[in-house]
Amino acid sequence: MTDILLSDEFVYTVNNYDYVVTVWLTKSGVFICDGKEQHSYRLKYIHLHDIIGVKAHYGEKDTVFLLIYSFPLVKNRFNGKTQRCKKVEMLCASQHQCTTGNLKQVMLWKNTITSCLRSPKFKVGDPQVTEHRLYLVFINPKGGKGIAKKLWLNSVRPMFDIASIEYKEVYTEYSGHARDYVIKDPDLFSYDSIVTISGDGIIFEVFNGLLKREDSAKAIKIPLSIIPGGSGNGLCASILHQCGIPITLMDAIFVAIRGVSTPLDLVKVEQGDEVMWSFLSIAWGLLSAVDVESEKMRWLGEARFTVEAVKKLLSFPIKSGKVWFVKAEDTHVENLSRSKFLPKFNPTLRRKIDKEPVPADIKGLPTSSQSPSSKGSSPRRRSSEVDEEPLDPEIDFTTLNDVDHDTDGEGSIDMSKMRGRCISELNNYPDPDAELSCACDKCNPPDSKAIPADVSRDVENLGLNDHIPSTWTMVKGDFGTVMAFSATHLSLGYQISESLRLDAGYFYLMFTRDLKRKDFLQILLQNITPESNESKTINFEKIKAFRLEPEVSEKGAYVTVDGELVPYTPLHACIHKGIARVMCLPTHN
Repeated sequence: MTDILLSDEFVYTVNNYDYVVTVWLTKSGVFICDGKEQHSYRLKYIHLHDIIGVKAHYGEKDTVFLLIYSFPLVKNRFNGKTQRCKKVEMLCASQHQCTTGNLKQVMLWKNTITSCLRSPKFKVGDPQVTEHRLYLVFINPKGGKGIAKKLWLNSVRPMFDIASIEYKEVYTEYSGHARDYVIKDPDLFSYDSIVTISGDGIIFEVFNGLLKREDSAKAIKIPLSIIPGGSGNGLCASILHQCGIPITLMDAIFVAIRGVSTPLDLVKVEQGDEVMWSFLSIAWGLLSAVDVESEKMRWLGEARFTVEAVKKLLSFPIKSGKVWFVKAEDTHVENLSRSKFLPKFNPTLRRKIDKEPVPADIKGLPTSSQSPSSKGSSPRRRSSEVDEEPLDPEIDFTTLNDVDHDTDGEGSIDMSKMRGRCISELNNYPDPDAELSCACDKCNPPDSKAIPADVSRDVENLGLNDHIPSTWTMVKGDFGTVMAFSATHLSLGYQISESLRLDAGYFYLMFTRDLKRKDFLQILLQNITPESNESKTINFEKIKAFRLEPEVSEKGAYVTVDGELVPYTPLHACIHKGIARVMCLPTHN
């Protein structure tokens, strides 16, 4: 037993017998022993990683009790599964002859344990943590089976009370309510976390609301805590999967309390004049049809997806279109020389995202007393890379290397021949008045301050209206389904990837051509992932960005972003590494 922070005597009750025990607090946990020596018999050990809160209660006469609440993972003796169970250890301080002395002893322990939970590097003599954490909680009472309010009142709020977390609760009343709230809330930065008790719909609203604020660069760093309360809970399941713990309600609440702020990738989706941000998936074809047409069965919860999928087994809607994508290893693409037929590009420096390192230990949490806020009250202000499978040779893949670009009918330019050459040497240039910058040393001497146009350009800077570089791959024709996903799970019970991390910096594109019933069953039964794909008709690509151009809309044709129906028009999507934050346990936990 090393790094002892505190040591005291308490009265500990076991099987209705009271024992005078010595309690040791170390950086790893609380030891309850039957003697004063460090090698004494250990009656109980409580790991700090399992503790969510500490309380002080008055007892009879002059006694004061120290209550330690923990939720360790325990193996069920009947089914062999691990589950998180609530345990409360009660230690009685009675060695002092007055209440004041016993209370002082208990409060010292309470504040020290709380400080250890909040700061792994805490040591005796450091200032103790006394601030309360404040959470903004969105509850969607109509999501999924309509159980979000019940979950909040019976499960989530009691655990927040134990952890001494203050909260402001907001019940969503209409579609877009959460988005509008975070856009307009002047007290947004007083919250330590934004909690969503719903499906993935409210999460979509919150992320897009945060990124529509004028101070979006700061707002998007507020971590989200995800509690499953709807029919689709893909992000929640993905977070718990990365934590390496069971995917249950209790574990989701535990992560909301004991988690640390962890980077999350978001995918920027451009469609027409609209920009939205995705955290889960973008779908077109069969899977999007299952999602949209099962909306009328929301009362079934997650089972609605299975029911609708079985119906789709009878007929497979085939859709025609084009898909371009750039693989994840191709981190940069060429910027074609600028001419009249290409939109001008104003180079800008990319925002530097502060990548918060995950602490070596838990950094998070409970403090002392708590006074919950009621609805509408004002908050208190406080300061691996996966080996890629080769694509099916039967698929018609083409690139844009051989495409000539017309310029107002005056001729054509093979742009690949222009790279690296001086403009003055191009004899077939059709329009000498067109704006075109050159990257050669002749036109750009070393002391020139001009930014050359023919430079390596980051994928993140390409948009829907930009020309697709020649390094991208194009797939065209008929598709059974196309889906891009950036999470390991699409719902609590549907795993689509085994190793994709929250901040991987890439996402997967899955597409099928001649989809057969057995292939569709493989997708439904979760028998296929990018890491274990052996199908010849289901293709996975690890990508940085992609563009989708579906052909004419028809009945049963849908495009969805995180399960939300969007217009049936071309879209461009690119991943942005680690710009958002969610609460997640460190991987060693």
